Amino acid sequence: MKLIRFLMPAFLLFIGTAVFAQSYKTAAGLRIGHGIHPSIQQHIHDKWAAEGILHTNFNTSDLGITLLAEQHHKILFRGFNFYYGAGGHYYWKSASNRVENEVSNNVYGLSFIGGAEMTIGKLNVSVDFKPELHFGGDQTFPLEWTGVAVSVRHVLIKREKKKMSDWSIWEGKKK
Repeated sequence: MKLIRFLMPAFLLFIGTAVFAQSYKTAAGLRIGHGIHPSIQQHIHDKWAAEGILHTNFNTSDLGITLLAEQHHKILFRGFNFYYGAGGHYYWKSASNRVENEVSNNVYGLSFIGGAEMTIGKLNVSVDFKPELHFGGDQTFPLEWTGVAVSVRHVLIKREKKKMSDWSIWEGKKK
């Protein structure tokens, strides 16, 4: 909660300058929450995007991956969106992280995500929450709530703005 209180004034400051916000097609960076994880987001069609998150821990050799499909909706202007989506996750548990005589399997299941993002120039910042439902593997916590995370990404490819002629409302139906 302290992180949200800290980021809210900065977020509101961005709203005042967001008239110059740019949308993006591809952005990559870090997701900071229950660790620091590389993240890449690719817009695939209109309001839909795909996001991949690589989960790595610095103190173990555990590795995980989450793939999500997200639907983005403009809030006030281009570049300021809220989004939600779902996908799957898989975590490989390393042998070095297991306690002797403990059965520990790889974890897999469904991931859900919801949040808001803002893109200004080449910077994309988002705040989200990502609960997970584990179907298999370690069932200590079948429903895992990892809390809020902040993603900071660099825009690699900008998305072109639609021109008035692209909207096809000004043109008659073509036969």
